[in-house]
Amino acid sequence: MPPQKPQDVGPLDAVALICEVAMVVLLVLAGHGFADGWRGWAIGAFLAFVAVGIWAQWMSPNSARRLDNPTRVIVQIMLFVTTALYAAAGGLVWPALAFVVIASAVFIAVAIDDEN
Repeated sequence: MPPQKPQDVGPLDAVALICEVAMVVLLVLAGHGFADGWRGWAIGAFLAFVAVGIWAQWMSPNSARRLDNPTRVIVQIMLFVTTALYAAAGGLVWPALAFVVIASAVFIAVAIDDEN
């Protein structure tokens, strides 16, 4: 396969990547809040793997099954809200609220930027 021309990557895309990583970290920490020891880390890893699988299947730019906007933004926000609910249930209420607000705003802005 020949190399592809790199896409234009701006600061908003960098913040979006940070939000994606924050989602995975928050899910791992939320799982650790559900149980002590290795069971908590296992729950958190499972939650993170599920989120990464959903993201890779329907949101990744390289996915053959990538959803079109606005459906993709709606599914992203649903995933962010679900992550925040798990994090709040794991005892991370304030980080969960901050995450869902910031990540939703960033990905709405990315979708608007992609249309222009």
